[in-house]
Order: sequence, then C-alpha cells, then structure tokens
Amino acid sequence: MILVIANLVWLASRYSARTPQAVALTAFSKDAYPENPEKTSQVFGTYSHRQLIVEQLDGTRFRIRLEPATPQAAAIELTDVDLAHVVAAVPPWAKSDLDLTKIGLIDREWNRQQVRFTRPSPHLDVREGGDGFEQRALTRVDLARNCLNAGLWELLLFTTEDGEERVYEHLWFTFPLGLYKQVFERVNDLSYWSYWWSLEHWVDPSGTAIRLDRLRTVEREWPVQATALWDQPVSAQGEQVLKRRNILTPVATTYRDWYNQPVRFASFIPPGRYSRAHPRETQLHYLAELTGAIVRRVKLKEDTRSLFEIELAFRSSKTGESTRLILGGLDWAAIPVASSAQYDRGWQVPLGIGNPSFFESYEQVVASPPIHRTFYGFHLDAQNRWFDHHAIGVDGPLFHWDADDPSLLHLYLLSYERHTLLNHVILVIPQRS
Repeated sequence: MILVIANLVWLASRYSARTPQAVALTAFSKDAYPENPEKTSQVFGTYSHRQLIVEQLDGTRFRIRLEPATPQAAAIELTDVDLAHVVAAVPPWAKSDLDLTKIGLIDREWNRQQVRFTRPSPHLDVREGGDGFEQRALTRVDLARNCLNAGLWELLLFTTEDGEERVYEHLWFTFPLGLYKQVFERVNDLSYWSYWWSLEHWVDPSGTAIRLDRLRTVEREWPVQATALWDQPVSAQGEQVLKRRNILTPVATTYRDWYNQPVRFASFIPPGRYSRAHPRETQLHYLAELTGAIVRRVKLKEDTRSLFEIELAFRSSKTGESTRLILGGLDWAAIPVASSAQYDRGWQVPLGIGNPSFFESYEQVVASPPIHRTFYGFHLDAQNRWFDHHAIGVDGPLFHWDADDPSLLHLYLLSYERHTLLNHVILVIPQRS
C-alpha cells in the first residue's frame, strides 16, 4: 500500500498540470562545458536567471517568464506563445497507420527544433530592472526542444558583438510534463499514455515497417542521373565550422574520406549538451556507394497537390546490403536557389514525418504549422523497414537548386547533429513536373 501511494504521489507530481509552475534552470560555465560549439558573448554568465515561470493561458498558448538571479539581470518573458507548433506531433495524413504515427512522433522528438523570437517581437518582452543591458542589448531569445527525451528544452539569449549575434546565456530546463501531455493530446488527438515511454526514454523503433502506400499515391516515376561528388573537398559553413571540434576522428578532406575510416562524433546527452567523453559511433558504410536515383510525382493522402519524392539507392561497403533513402513531400518551388559556396542558404530538414526545419522564426512556424508540413524522410532496408538514421550517422538532407543551371538539384546529407556534410549529390531534373 505504501509503494502504491508513493507511486501515485510521484505520478501526480511528475505530470502535474497546475499553472503557473516554477521550473528549475541549469546553466554551464565555459569551463564546465568546453564542447560548447556556440559563439559566446563577452558578458556570458554575467546576466543569470534563477527560475522559469510557465503559465498556461489557454489550450496550447503559454507565457514563459525568466526570473532574474542577480541585480544586473532583468525579467524576460515570452508572451502568448503557441506551443502547439513545438511539441511532438504527427500530421493527419500519416495517422491512418499506427507504425507511421509511432515513427512520426518519435522522430519529431528526436530532432531539434529551435524557434527564435527576434526583437522587436510582440511575443518578447524585456521587463524593467537590472542594469539596463538586457533592455538595450538583447537581440533575440530562442526556445529549443532539443533532440532528446520529451520535456528537455532550452532557452538561449543573444546579443550582438562585432556585427554578429552571440549567446550571453544558455539555459536548460524540463518543460512540465503534465502541461506537455495536455498540449500533445490537444494537437494530436491521441492519448499521451500510448506513446509516453517511447517519447521519454529514447526507445529505438528500428525494424518498424514503413508502408509508403499509406502515406502517398504515386502518379509517375522516372530514373534521374545522380552524381555523388566523392572527391570534392568537404564544405563547411556556419554550424559545421563551429562543431568541427566535436568530430572525434580525423576530419575528412574529401567526402569519400568519411567512408574510409570509422567515424565518431561527440554525443548529444542530457540535459542537451555535447560530450566528447561519450563518443557516438556511426554506420556510414550503409551510404558508401550510391547506386541509383528515382524521382516520383506523388500526392499525399487526402491532399490534392502534386508533390515530389526522391529515392536514393545505396549499397553498404561492409555488408553489401542495399538500402534506400526516401525524401518526399517536396515542393520544388519552395527549395531555394543558391551557389554551392553558399549551400547553407539551402533548405534543411530532419528525417521524419512533417518535421519543421532545425532553426526557424516563430513567425515561420505560425505561418506554416509543422502539423501541416508535407515532408517525409526515411532510411529503409530492402524489406522497407525503418533504419535509425541517427545510429547510421545522418540527421537529414539539405537542398538547393543550382544558381546557374535550373535543372540541377543539389542534395547534401547532414551528419549526426549536423557536425559536417557527409556527401554532395547533384541530381539532373530537367522538367519540374
């Protein structure tokens, strides 16, 4: 009886939906987190905050308030934020199949979504108080649902120095799971308890059957020329430059070099930080040989729009096994045009179902709610079973059309945690219809 009562008390506390709730914050000094890839401000650690107040306004809308911990700091508030766009969710067109629903929810939770609120935003309020620095110099606040267990979230505060934005405070917290459960159920119209263990404990669904015919119908398909630029020097811009320190094997000179050696990265571990002490192994041999490419014109279930799907076929250099990378629900017109030197201006997205891009503004996610996104991406074996792409070492694709030749589509594969580019494939698509 005592154990039953204790479990009930624990359950009620862990999943309390009271509002408002005070939430503890965690911060790491530069010395405590040497793997941090962020560009940090000269005042990093000076303006600290002691706790977070999470208040539910109604339904999926929340107020999130940072309370100052020192006389220098000010209270900072994200006002009237719709978290329907942030919690793990699966689009309606994928919910007719239980396996697709499971994969969609888990892969959404396992991939980072960082939403920025840039001043002057009506959703970002820096209150009076402190020494005036934050009222004057705070340029944006990012809310991140990191790629770990449900509820592990982050807040990043930025200022501008030397013409670039830099982080002056990075905070980790656990979003109240009782409130998370409410939002999850409202957005998905599903019971949280049907998925909670997978979402909160990183349960790997490898081997799950992916029935593509339950996602979309194929109107037409045709083979296309696909060239992998194995001997091209590995490009690095932005995030890839900052994260290079967390590549634990010799950094590749050309893309082929990633497939001639065991490749390890610093792992991303709770509460949401990189750790060189926890090497992340990869299985990139599954992507060592590109054997073909197909483009399909498709329609999603219950949708009248014609979209596109790319299938890349690979053969493992270690086992000889054939696998397929499926990237679908693509709108050609939504893919940016850029030069290869500016590939980071392309569109990047994690594998999964209906996932948003890794980094977007709040205005973008409101204008295009992730629950309505059409992208889907899977790595499948020969029996159409789901491979854990994180274990292989892949986060997702990055696309852009060629700046000089409109028939060329550039596709890059982003490594685990986007530490590097794994390859660069050019597909010839002369007719976008």
